Amino acid sequence: MEELNNPKIEISSVGMEENIVKKENIYLLIGSIILAVVYNILFYEKELGISYPIFVLAFYGVLLFTLRDKIVFKINFGTMLTIPIVMLSFAYMFFSNAIFMFFNFLIIPMLIFMQTLLITNNNDYKWFDARFILDLLNALFVRTFSYILKPFSLISKILKKKTNSGKASVISKVVIGLLLSVPLIAVVIALLSEADEVFSHWMGNISDLFINLSIGDFTAQLIIGLIIGSLIFSYLWSLYYQNNRQTGKNIVDNVQIRKVWDPVIVLTMLISVNLIYVVFTIIQFTYLFGSISSLLPQGVTYAEYARRGFFELVAVTLINVSILTSIINLTKNDNAIVSMALKVLNTLLVACTMVMLLSAHFRMSLYEEEYGYTYLRVFTHAFMIFIFVILIATLIKVWRESFSLLKSYIVVAIIAYIAINYFNADVFIVNNNIRRFETNTGEIIDTYYLTSLSDDAVPYMVTLLGNKNEQISSDIRHELKLRKERLAEKNDWQSFNLSHYRAKLVLDEYGLN
Repeated sequence: MEELNNPKIEISSVGMEENIVKKENIYLLIGSIILAVVYNILFYEKELGISYPIFVLAFYGVLLFTLRDKIVFKINFGTMLTIPIVMLSFAYMFFSNAIFMFFNFLIIPMLIFMQTLLITNNNDYKWFDARFILDLLNALFVRTFSYILKPFSLISKILKKKTNSGKASVISKVVIGLLLSVPLIAVVIALLSEADEVFSHWMGNISDLFINLSIGDFTAQLIIGLIIGSLIFSYLWSLYYQNNRQTGKNIVDNVQIRKVWDPVIVLTMLISVNLIYVVFTIIQFTYLFGSISSLLPQGVTYAEYARRGFFELVAVTLINVSILTSIINLTKNDNAIVSMALKVLNTLLVACTMVMLLSAHFRMSLYEEEYGYTYLRVFTHAFMIFIFVILIATLIKVWRESFSLLKSYIVVAIIAYIAINYFNADVFIVNNNIRRFETNTGEIIDTYYLTSLSDDAVPYMVTLLGNKNEQISSDIRHELKLRKERLAEKNDWQSFNLSHYRAKLVLDEYGLN
């Protein structure tokens, strides 16, 4: 019996070996290797620029080819995520704002995780379900690392396969040849480059287009390539093989939140709060459309008025948004009269909150006219606009129960983030500070802050070089001279950025000595 069983075991083992080296797995391996090499070429010791969108597009190319049998091609939220991902990646080529570069570096991968889960049907929860965060965490910390050793196992199986049996595919043989020759050739070229200066010169010109082939850099890039390639392979493998969901099977439905709040208690609270807000709103309208100077308490300036109230109003606004969403989701509304009363009072609360936002916006505008424009102040305005749109979505939910609040919040947040990326805050800040300085006699301009802005602001900053105030002109000239020297340094093509390029062209027109 034991002897009879052995052949079966051997056949099973061979079958498993044949299965693991099938062409789909080899495609995953080759795709991961390609992306690892592209990653090193684009990012190793390079500043981010055009390299980022190139890598994103390369990733999409590998994704679409290796997972073409698993991807569901249809117009939905998952497919539409391509727009923000591509737009945010191209922001690295168009703009040079360090703040957005940092946040985009974190947000773009999260959007890619979200999209790849959705288009391959690997999500357990709908994207507008709060529990979808579990899918994202699983993708980030489980899928990415679960099969990190699988590519080495696959390579081992390929190498063990008998190439002289006639059963090995051409693809397998090519992969074996590449795996064996690439590192060997790289090491040999690096050593010969050290031995012969002429050879080193020619190889150096070639390596400048790709990677530095010195021993140290090659080792570092090899390690980085192995890590990046293994992580990509692990994630793609999980998308390909963990998708066991049957076609047409419904994804886990949203959790039905149990409504437990008593409507009478909620109505009483809403009436009390709205009475205070109505009085406050009437006062705000008096400020907004009346003469502020005649209504401000004695000794209080515009700036003090703005500074004292702004943050408190924003805090109250956020509290009101939380109150609204809680009431909508947790309050019983079985009675038609009570339901209508709740809708009316919620609408009144939304309207009062919108007036608070308008007042906060007005206060911040006063503060900016007094002290100038900065990132924080401009982004604060953007945040208030975002909250205003969120309130509109909440108002729709008040009157239309089937409206998905979380879905609208996610879509609005993505659109808002793309908009603020392409708004170009640096240009807005420098233009408005210069306008404020030129139109208000006696005002000063913070040249130190202006020169801290990104290269997007340089084409507009140069207008201050001929200013009548010699101190301002001198400060700007000194800072722009330093920036010109930095921009004149040799940059790799991978780091090409339109903002840097425009700034360099503008500064080249000035002597700045």
